[in-house]
Amino acid sequence: MACDAMTSLPEEIVVYILEDKRLNFLDVINFSLSCKHLHKIVNDSNKLWKNKFFQRWPLLKEAYQENKKLENQQLIWKEEIKVSLNTRKKLMYHLSMMSSKHYWKQELSDIEFKEFVPLFRPEEGAHPLGYYYLMDELMNLIKYPAKASNLTHRYYALKVIRYLKQTHLKNEWQKFISLPRNEQTLERGATIVAQWSQPEKDLSYSSISSALDNIAEQTKELLKEQYPSHTIFSTPAEQFNYWKNHIIDDNQWSISETKQVTDALCEVLFKKLGFYGNSEMYYLLETSFIDCVLEEKRGIPITLAIVFESVARRLGIRCEPVSFPSHFLLRWKETYGPNARNTENFYIDVFNGGEFLTKRDCPRIGVSRCPIEKYNIHEPATAVEVITRMASNIEIAARQHTRINRRTARLRSALELRYMIEPSDADIILQLGRIYLLQHMDLTELVKILENMQKDLELTSRGQASIISQTFKTLQEYQKNLQLKKEIEPKERVPEVKYAIGLIMEHKILRYLCVITGWDTRCMASTEWMNEMNVDELTHGADQPFYNVFVNDGSCHYVAQENLQLASNPDWISHHAIGR
Repeated sequence: MACDAMTSLPEEIVVYILEDKRLNFLDVINFSLSCKHLHKIVNDSNKLWKNKFFQRWPLLKEAYQENKKLENQQLIWKEEIKVSLNTRKKLMYHLSMMSSKHYWKQELSDIEFKEFVPLFRPEEGAHPLGYYYLMDELMNLIKYPAKASNLTHRYYALKVIRYLKQTHLKNEWQKFISLPRNEQTLERGATIVAQWSQPEKDLSYSSISSALDNIAEQTKELLKEQYPSHTIFSTPAEQFNYWKNHIIDDNQWSISETKQVTDALCEVLFKKLGFYGNSEMYYLLETSFIDCVLEEKRGIPITLAIVFESVARRLGIRCEPVSFPSHFLLRWKETYGPNARNTENFYIDVFNGGEFLTKRDCPRIGVSRCPIEKYNIHEPATAVEVITRMASNIEIAARQHTRINRRTARLRSALELRYMIEPSDADIILQLGRIYLLQHMDLTELVKILENMQKDLELTSRGQASIISQTFKTLQEYQKNLQLKKEIEPKERVPEVKYAIGLIMEHKILRYLCVITGWDTRCMASTEWMNEMNVDELTHGADQPFYNVFVNDGSCHYVAQENLQLASNPDWISHHAIGR
């Protein structure tokens, strides 16, 4: 009788019931198998499958809305679900194979992700949104609580995310630098930097843009209280949208009204919201990422300047970034018209609460000379020049990072970011080459780059040409001798090895907690290492099992069995290479 009642319902009511978010794909499919009539209703309802698609993968809605190739197509959503599920299934298969193939490597070359290429590159047969399917699946995997996760899958998921995100961003960067100069907004470039440097973070340009919109709206609200008759309130929404996406030629208000807007912006930004700069964290990585600055309200001059300029532009105010050797300021003029060169320059010091400065109010940040001493000779920086300086700051921060966890990965990422922005800089390529050599990474791509640069040496200085030539020969020779290691076979534990991989241990003398990741039946270190560590002074010397262990501080140690004991109070060991 219940079945008869259901089949007697109008089709739209049946679909409405099935759209309930508590019902998943399998529930809908099982329901459709109950009779031919219901199967036809379910199978024919494109609306139902679209609803189920975005209930299951809500973060993909924005990707579909922004993809112009799919915009005018009549998508069959049941087929979209099948493709998405199939792509994710292949992803997990390849992910599960990575450990046995790449266990011996800490850093993976791009060539080692070749199996993933057909899953996200449309020219290789992938769905136009294959990249987003993969990222969605991987993000869900790493967000799952670590203690309930397959840590090996989690470890390699982070590697794949980095590869996918940075491959995608290389295309986004090319699109950015191909835009007309007045569409190369600072916040768009800064978003690419933040996405590159934090690949595991679900960060979109729309979220950054919305945060900046919100600050602009708060400024307008304050302006409404103070100056309700300001011309800004008779400006159409289309005009604000244009300013948001374009670098404007001039201030849009009279001098007095412009000052009212900038005063309101400074009050909102630095007093109400509490944005500030701190020289003690000048090279803290997070202060170079625009999303972190918007969230934590602290930054360095360049990121605070980007926030200020982006909001000011939304309010019809033109500010120009000026990259001084020892500081980063915004330049503002009362007008940027035909006679602007003779107009007095003011400098906005966002690092110090948005002060408007002239030469006599010189700002100093640990320097003996005034950064704007010759302030009239400095031209405004382009968006690409600003992003280039940001990337340089990130490299310095990566080199100064004290935590051992992922230090090499951070430096590699920073150098690869710099290379993307400055592909003709030989010094960056040389530094990348050193990291690739130390990490036993594939050098094919770098060798190709150097070959191309050798053919076009007029682009570089003679000194660079010599360095390129020497480095090319070194890398080429190394490439010939590079031996690929075979897959690692697990060892069978023998009775004299008391402890197993995965046990949480405590060092008897140093008292640190660690987890066992490998062992040898006797010490297999070099004679030099054994002499340095006084192995011969141990009760059993080198003729006892030695264990590879990971420690919470990110370090790895090789410890004699007699120096280890089971931890009386075991705790979670947080180490970047646990899953490896």
